[in-house]
Amino acid sequence: MASGSGTRLTGVWFLASFVWLLCTLQRHTLFSQPRLSSFLLLLISGSLALVVSIFSKWLPGSHGRFDSDAVLKASSSLPPRPRRFYVPCVIILIVFRLELYYRVVHDFQCSTAGIEAFLPLSLTAYRFFSYRAPQVESDEPEEMWGNLMEDIVAWFTASPFMLLFGAALLSYGAFLAGSSTMRSTYFCSSLVDQGAIVVLAQLVGLLMETTIIILLWRVLSWARTTKSRLRILGDILIISSFATCIPSVMSQPSRLLDGVNPIYIFDTLSTGMIVAVLVISTSLMICDTSPLEPVTIATLVYSIFSGVGNLLLVGTYQQTSAAQPLAMLGTTSLGFIIFIYANNMRSVIFIRRVLLLLLLLSILISSAIYTSITPKVFTRHPVDDLVYKNRIEADRWLRHATVSTTLKLAVKEYEERHHGRKPPRNFEKWFEFARQRKSVVIDKFDQIEKDVSPFWGLQPQKIRDGLDFLKSQSNIGIISIANGKVSHNNPADPSQQRTLDGIITLISSFAEHLPAMDIAINMQERPRVLVPWNSIKSDTSTGRGIRTNKQMSPAHQTQSPIAAHRFQHLEALACPPGSPSRSGENWDVRDFCASCTSPHSKEQFLDDWQMALDPCHQPDLFHLHEFYTTPHRFDLYQELIPLFSGSKTAGFSDLLIPLPRSEPDEYYDSRTFDQKQDLVLWQGDAKDVPMVTHELLHGSHRLRLVHLVQNAKATDKIPMLLGIGAGKNSRFRYEHVPVTEGNSILPLQITLTGPPEGCKDVNCEFLRREFGLKLLNTEVEGRYVMLLDTSDGPPPDLLPVLRSNSVPVLSSIFHQWFTERLMPWVHFIPIDTRYHALHSTMSYFIGLDGRGTLNGRKQITPGRTEDARWIAQQGRKWAEKAIRREDMEVYLFRLLLEWGRVIDDDRDNMNFILKG
Repeated sequence: MASGSGTRLTGVWFLASFVWLLCTLQRHTLFSQPRLSSFLLLLISGSLALVVSIFSKWLPGSHGRFDSDAVLKASSSLPPRPRRFYVPCVIILIVFRLELYYRVVHDFQCSTAGIEAFLPLSLTAYRFFSYRAPQVESDEPEEMWGNLMEDIVAWFTASPFMLLFGAALLSYGAFLAGSSTMRSTYFCSSLVDQGAIVVLAQLVGLLMETTIIILLWRVLSWARTTKSRLRILGDILIISSFATCIPSVMSQPSRLLDGVNPIYIFDTLSTGMIVAVLVISTSLMICDTSPLEPVTIATLVYSIFSGVGNLLLVGTYQQTSAAQPLAMLGTTSLGFIIFIYANNMRSVIFIRRVLLLLLLLSILISSAIYTSITPKVFTRHPVDDLVYKNRIEADRWLRHATVSTTLKLAVKEYEERHHGRKPPRNFEKWFEFARQRKSVVIDKFDQIEKDVSPFWGLQPQKIRDGLDFLKSQSNIGIISIANGKVSHNNPADPSQQRTLDGIITLISSFAEHLPAMDIAINMQERPRVLVPWNSIKSDTSTGRGIRTNKQMSPAHQTQSPIAAHRFQHLEALACPPGSPSRSGENWDVRDFCASCTSPHSKEQFLDDWQMALDPCHQPDLFHLHEFYTTPHRFDLYQELIPLFSGSKTAGFSDLLIPLPRSEPDEYYDSRTFDQKQDLVLWQGDAKDVPMVTHELLHGSHRLRLVHLVQNAKATDKIPMLLGIGAGKNSRFRYEHVPVTEGNSILPLQITLTGPPEGCKDVNCEFLRREFGLKLLNTEVEGRYVMLLDTSDGPPPDLLPVLRSNSVPVLSSIFHQWFTERLMPWVHFIPIDTRYHALHSTMSYFIGLDGRGTLNGRKQITPGRTEDARWIAQQGRKWAEKAIRREDMEVYLFRLLLEWGRVIDDDRDNMNFILKG
């Protein structure tokens, strides 16, 4: 009885630790340093196993059958006696298995999902071919005449073929569960990646895991006491941990401690303890039963979790088929029931097998009922709702931005929106200037408030010290304003001189109303002030009224150059604690991260544009954009210093400023929307792509798009929202469509362009071989123009396209001074950087009627050309109304008034007081 209750308690520990890891391991920081993490987890697990061995007499089952020497010799459930070389073999296999794991993780995008699910089948095959339980002879005479049903049941429960069949069904169902996840556009290159080698490494790794488990089983089962088992286990794990360090120290000793921070240490300690519980409980379980029981239980739990999760997604773009999750649940459940009966398992941990059978049956019935009542079609296209909702939101935004018609109202609005703070001195001059320039935005300058607020937490002298520091840095332009005159520091670079000349021209029209000041302009496209979230939060709180005497460090923290993985870590530190990007790295580049997109999406389509620009809930974004996958080549400042930049991502603290190099007046397209071709156009110049590295090749936002359209494989699929029916009976339903078919039915002209004379450098030649290069065609004008970021900043042609009577199809992660003024689905079509909704979005506007077939069915869905034309018109009208040169002046005037006050020693008294 003691042994049975002890085994059940051990099983509970095993199940609890496995479920914990299953639910939490996806977002751990451990994967940022897999080699170091492997060493530490093995070391912690081994050490805890040795500690637990000291208290083994209190462990469940310590006085049970496997501690009895007599029972040990007579037991019929023992495996064959181990050989002396088994222990060193296990250690060697663990080291090599981890090396294969590192190889798979390095090219995880090329791996096959779900291969690990065949571990139960592999162990059962070993038992089927290699191990036979000894036959127990009975003195009772054999019954000549037996019941046929009893004979069938006896054969079923004793047949090794049924055991193998049950394990095969269980593994196949788990494989379906693991492979049902949507794939990311982080692609496997056919030119440089060795996809077949990665899959082979997965298969060899599976065989190694099988061998490790079997050898451990044979070694630990023949140990005489629980204490000796745990000591053997602890020794093996500790020796293996140090053995895994040898390849790491020999290959990349300098990077061994990269990414180690308090969060990493916490994750390592907590996960190490959970892994130790899992390893210890699994080891005790397999000694009391066999390796099959814990492995099959874990496989069943994983399949149930995945199957139920997929069931809850039925009808969405992530799960287009209701039959698939039902099939995987049914296959897994049937396989497990056959297995436990064929293996003569009376109970699973603490659940009797009859109750488990009823539980699985109830899950299947409930799942079938749920899928039958879950709506799988849409009576209205989600983009219809998004266009309507954002049209209303655009009107509301404009009303909120133009409340003030008089100076008195403007002052009142300012105080209400700035936590009681009064406007800066000369506010009345700005208000009159804005009215003269016919600015439609009078009250809403949220970006200025967000940029300037943290500096209220610093003493003015320290801000000026930061400016003095910037004056000595490279690629920094200095604008000086004094006595109504504006000048700059005459940089040697002609392009930088032109930019500063343009800023001076803008400022000159209102310089007489500004206090004396110097401002530092970032002359590089990349933002450069990346301050940890805790510091920014403290400074912003201070700026809203909680005064402190915070001082800036005498020596400013700068880094240059910064490797891509280090830059990603610094960007994560700019996110609030507890956010997904701060909590751990998204190591699974192979699979689509639905939890990363759901906060800012409606179904498949991008909904909240401002939230979509925030990387803090999107850890996968650090692998899906050139900005994060290329080294940061310029000095990066990790303290709050007063640097103005033309653009930035959400984590940076640069102050946004209108730069005249973005001025679109020289561009104008007289052709109307209807005069243009019905194309989705993007032509990217290969010379603008940075030097290709492993991270950039697979994760570049531009190269991923080209790969999706030009290099898709026949097996690649993408979810599309397709129409069914016609007229009043039209409905919409998600279907998985071969990417090649989706590309062919839509007029997508997405290409990399190269020089007419051919490539002359290695980078260009590689891009030509991987993606193919076409000549730039300037005569093609598409109704839909894809706008993609560069590797350092936003699309340079956003404003020209906005004015061109084409529809901007924008995919970006950058903020500019006017970003808050643009409304998705009103002024442009937003596309998530993952491109998972590209085909569905463009099919809504362009239509599929008469263009061909998808999934063997002729498409009859008409396009919403009128919506596209309306967006093109609204974008052009709004750009000519709110993003003019005059609007740049108004924004810059307002910004410099705020800035002139915050850097003044008497800033608390530099307020505008309305007379009367």
